[in-house]
Amino acid sequence: MKRASISLSALACLLTLIAGSSCVQQAQVAPAPAVVAPVVDAYELFVRSHSKYPATMAIYRNRELMKKATSSSPIYICLSQQRGRLYVDGQVAADWPVSTGTASRPTPTGSFRVLEKKRSYRSRTWGRMYSAEGRCVNSNADARRGIPEGARFVGANMPNWQRLTGSGIGMHTGKVRAGQRLSHGCIRTPGVMARELFSITSVGTHVTVTSGVESCYPSFHATSEQIEQAKLTAKKPATAAATPAPIASSPSESATVSQNQPTAAQQQPGANVHRYEAFPPVRF
Repeated sequence: MKRASISLSALACLLTLIAGSSCVQQAQVAPAPAVVAPVVDAYELFVRSHSKYPATMAIYRNRELMKKATSSSPIYICLSQQRGRLYVDGQVAADWPVSTGTASRPTPTGSFRVLEKKRSYRSRTWGRMYSAEGRCVNSNADARRGIPEGARFVGANMPNWQRLTGSGIGMHTGKVRAGQRLSHGCIRTPGVMARELFSITSVGTHVTVTSGVESCYPSFHATSEQIEQAKLTAKKPATAAATPAPIASSPSESATVSQNQPTAAQQQPGANVHRYEAFPPVRF
């Protein structure tokens, strides 16, 4: 009985040693905490990447959101920024430059609906006045002042016309200059966006014109360092999949590895930035 008691005691000690060794090994191979890469929204990157924004001719277009755009997707025109924006699911799907009414003929603010759509349209108010001999005598003529006998009035060309008011205010393709108000009240839009908007909207689509930035405009939180890192990440060539970090032999070594070992999200170009298309500046 004495020998059996000694054997049981030795067995208990051996089991205790094995359990302790397992705990130590488990502590050594525990995975290091993942490093969370800064998440920068594509639209925020677009805005922050253009130092002169909003006074830029660059156009932002999120391909995935644009695929889901419908005639119910709201459009906002910001007069202070001279920018137009299309929202899908509460996010900016497109952002483009506009040129609205001048100080003497301002674009009215408020909530409007598209009342009429025409691919080809000419203004019945503003245009050019030609003499009987065919010479242009007024390149900014107002037809409401009357047409002299023998003269001919040709209304300004306004492709992709979308009427917003009964008095002749609407959105259409026209000459745009970044940050400048040039029109008689209409919302001039670069052709590439005017055509796309025309294909999305329908009679009844909401268009809101605001003097300041719309209340649903997103707020930005990324730091300058995060923006710069996102730019560099998006420009890096494709790399191989991330390799697992080596097993650390001590807790302190594990922390060091977690700080220096990039995660899969950090190694993949553009992983922190949603894909979007930015059209080059429009020249006129």
